[in-house]
Amino acid sequence: MRNNYEEAKEILKKYKQEHIIEFIDKSSSNIKNKLINQVLNIDFDELNELYEKTFEDAYVDLEELHPITGINPDRLNNEELENYKKIGTDIIRNNKYAIATMAGGQGTRLRMFRG
Repeated sequence: MRNNYEEAKEILKKYKQEHIIEFIDKSSSNIKNKLINQVLNIDFDELNELYEKTFEDAYVDLEELHPITGINPDRLNNEELENYKKIGTDIIRNNKYAIATMAGGQGTRLRMFRG
């Protein structure tokens, strides 16, 4: 474990995440091991690349934007629900998805998320 800890510590220092080291040090052995393994499995280079891309200008074709509609899953029977799950899975597999962020509880009111 000591080697993994040192390796995780070096990674966190390299990416200026030293505050996580303090958290690891204060954690129980079980939590400490889980955190160290998580650090060792994170691709920090990819995270940095994704972060840098957030500053790039993105072209959005407004003609391609369409209003979203909501479906109340509580009103669907099992067959309909499974059909929608299959459609969603196919869309994700084919990289044909978009993300909508709802603010102010809209996701809950539109029944898009269930807790």
